[in-house]
Amino acid sequence: MASKMPRSDLRVVLVGQERVGKSSAGNTILGKKRFDSQLSSGPLTLSCKKMEGEVLGHKVSVVDTPGLFSSQLSADKVKENLLEAVQMSSPGPHIFLVTIQLGRFTPPEYKSMETLEKMLSSDVSKHTMVLFTYGERLEDTTIEDFISEDTNLQKLLKKCSGLYQVFNNKQMEDRKQVQDLLNKINDISKDGSLTYERRPQSQRCVMS
Repeated sequence: MASKMPRSDLRVVLVGQERVGKSSAGNTILGKKRFDSQLSSGPLTLSCKKMEGEVLGHKVSVVDTPGLFSSQLSADKVKENLLEAVQMSSPGPHIFLVTIQLGRFTPPEYKSMETLEKMLSSDVSKHTMVLFTYGERLEDTTIEDFISEDTNLQKLLKKCSGLYQVFNNKQMEDRKQVQDLLNKINDISKDGSLTYERRPQSQRCVMS
């Protein structure tokens, strides 16, 4: 499928629990290993990191953030990192990807959108979709069937854009999964013109 995204900057922020594959997802989007994603018993990302690259003909920036429910950072520090991620994505991210590991959807993650809205603003939900990692775990199950069996997951999807994408980070060479993601981001961001912007006294979405 050809991308509908015009040739312009695309700004992505990865958010989610620790060790769910955010950094690996960033590498998959960029098509090369840019973020540290080796096997570890603890979180590898304790501060925001930004990488850029050409992705399917488009200039894309990806900001990887520490765990939304970090075991190493205070809630205030997590919020500080989220605000930094927005700044690093100036004039505003086109999308926040709430990253969830298939088969490991934990109670804190049920409230991912509430946490983002509390730390940023209610407008963030308009610029958010779910990114499922470890797509290989689905095997013969469809993602639709998987979602239909989990009411908490259905509630989370309703609180954001309702859109989602599945990544198999072990198959970085599979660019169709990335192309599909770009197309969905395009739908949410109105061809890349609608971005999230946080201002000191008000948070709102803006046309860039």
